[in-house]
Amino acid sequence: MRLTAAVGLAALLLCLWPGSSARSEPARCSPNSNAIGVSRIVEIDTTFGPRFGGLQYRENDGFLKDGEVVLTFDDGPSRRHTPAVLAALDAHCTKATFFIVGRMAVSNPDMLQEVAMRGHTIGTHTWSHKRLRSLSESQARAEIELGLSAVQAVLGAPIAPFFRFPYLDDPQNMQAHLQERGIAIFSIDIDSYDFRTRDAAAVQRNVLNQLAQRKKGIILFHDIQPSTAHALKGLLDELNKRGYRVVHLVPKDSAITVAEFDSLAEEALSKKRVAASRDTLTNRSAAWSLPGPSGVSRPAASPPTARSQRPRRVEEVPWYQRIFQY
Repeated sequence: MRLTAAVGLAALLLCLWPGSSARSEPARCSPNSNAIGVSRIVEIDTTFGPRFGGLQYRENDGFLKDGEVVLTFDDGPSRRHTPAVLAALDAHCTKATFFIVGRMAVSNPDMLQEVAMRGHTIGTHTWSHKRLRSLSESQARAEIELGLSAVQAVLGAPIAPFFRFPYLDDPQNMQAHLQERGIAIFSIDIDSYDFRTRDAAAVQRNVLNQLAQRKKGIILFHDIQPSTAHALKGLLDELNKRGYRVVHLVPKDSAITVAEFDSLAEEALSKKRVAASRDTLTNRSAAWSLPGPSGVSRPAASPPTARSQRPRRVEEVPWYQRIFQY
């Protein structure tokens, strides 16, 4: 495992990894601005599945210096709260890593594309945020692989081979799977606990108090949480005042997906596009499925029909819930 640090003015950098398509560049900051910016860009070679985050893994604890932080956001994207998170990051000309849930990406493709356009690193967080320890091995692998394929399909471009376990629950067999696949595993050092409160000030205190003790680290936020959406700009202001520096993580190489899950991801996207194009009164939840690989169900091309029967109302459930079944 090799880490390569590239130092430069963060306000002038937009980081894209090899193979990614050209994207719109976000507004640049003045060198004289009070933005926290990015102090270093660290390129991570994920060939052997390195692990980061001192809460669970200590082997790479030294890749950050005292006073350095990595900003990470889980569970999105969210139409409601991700825009405020992006605005706060832009206001400080800084970059983060987003660990995306696959079905959230399929449900909010424009929002995910916006995250990528701003120059942030895109990792994954499974297809549907299930606790992998509670699943069979094949189901857990399917959660990981479909999440990866779905996020990459939405973007239409390679993403980072960066992964975070839901609930930070990291069964050994899935760690081994990720390491065999050359995917880096990210835990955390600092928890914002934004899911426990709607109070922005509490989120800021949580982060600052832990940083005062630990001095550095990977910080966990959730861009689906209103508390983080409201807290982030003020927290970045305070981190800047206290002399903390942001490190942006980028991959040496792009993630490689698995063909069978690419097909399933494309089917999910197709269903989303069809649903979005229909009249608002049309039920978007209908899904007829056929058995698929590794516990995944494939939607059939068309629903079964019955002659001379009056149409019946289909149960109102999210359209994506049957793409992945156990």
